[in-house]
Amino acid sequence: MHFIEEKQSGIYILTLKGKLMGPPETDQMQDKIRAALSEGYKNVVIDLKNITWMASLGIGALMRALSTVRNAGGDLRLSGLSEKVKNVFEITKVIGIVRIFDNVQEAVNSFKKK
Repeated sequence: MHFIEEKQSGIYILTLKGKLMGPPETDQMQDKIRAALSEGYKNVVIDLKNITWMASLGIGALMRALSTVRNAGGDLRLSGLSEKVKNVFEITKVIGIVRIFDNVQEAVNSFKKK
């Protein structure tokens, strides 16, 4: 798993690359999000366009990230889901819990419309 971090308009953007299966990559993702929150970033976009597969532990980690960010007073958006990953989200009913966008810029812009 590779992580690319970016900060844009006060929003922390984390791009994931590879497979999101479980530890250690899910723990690393959580650590990066917690670090961004401690730096003062409240809103987070996780870009999944380069995720080739996601296990149920990966979905659980994204839901933990959502809780972590919301408990810190912010919100989390997902972007770039492939059809395969989107199907997993639909099967697990996660689609209605977290806001999903086609690309990072749409997700970033959605924070400005609050």
